Amino acid sequence: MDAVLEWAGRLSPAEAAAGALAGNLALFAVALLAGGLLVRRFGDRRVTPPPAPPDRRERLLTVVAVLLNSAVGLVGWQLWQSGRIRLTADAGPRALVDLLLFSLVMDALMYGGHWLAHRRRLYRLAHELHHGYPDPRPATLFVLHPLEVLGFGGAWITVLWLWPGMSALALTGYIGVNLVFGLLGHLGVEPFPLRVRRLAVFRWVALPMFHAGHHADPAVNLGFYTTLWDRLFGTIDPRYDARRAAPDPALP
Repeated sequence: MDAVLEWAGRLSPAEAAAGALAGNLALFAVALLAGGLLVRRFGDRRVTPPPAPPDRRERLLTVVAVLLNSAVGLVGWQLWQSGRIRLTADAGPRALVDLLLFSLVMDALMYGGHWLAHRRRLYRLAHELHHGYPDPRPATLFVLHPLEVLGFGGAWITVLWLWPGMSALALTGYIGVNLVFGLLGHLGVEPFPLRVRRLAVFRWVALPMFHAGHHADPAVNLGFYTTLWDRLFGTIDPRYDARRAAPDPALP
């Protein structure tokens, strides 16, 4: 990791911008390819109706999201270069602790931001656009109002700015965690079998059907990685645990 950080520190702004774009295009490609495979493999476990073919606006929003995410990555690189964001080469237990804590902090912030986004005026301003696609597909993960993309990017950059020194390995792991949970939540299918869904850990870790339930009823299931904040603040779908343990996970 030391070598990677040293290499990143030698990049020019143009090279960093190109790298951020290439990285975000790769994440987008992985989401589409992996998501497509999962939807085809588990198409018999749909939890939302099959989506309509993508329209022009949906395609445009995905392009804008990838570009804005790349811009956020470039800003993060510049703040790291200037010393405002501190990254370490830790790869031991410290990296795992950083990953877990950072994921929980971001989960809490995203829950709060998501709750605010559903207040009437803010909802009409931005988040209503995402809910214009109630039957998600993998690409729906990127179908967001530009203000939401920038809001999420601003949140994680702010947390990194305040962090006393984030493991670069943990930060890389978090990017993977965010992609995996975002993708699974927008598959429209539930790939996990019943015996897995019934495990105690999935009372707290969000299953794909958890976010699918939010698309079906925007008043519930506002969390992203965990169900913790929804349980704490009473916004969890009261039928979620029964559905999680049911042989057929389909939403009514």
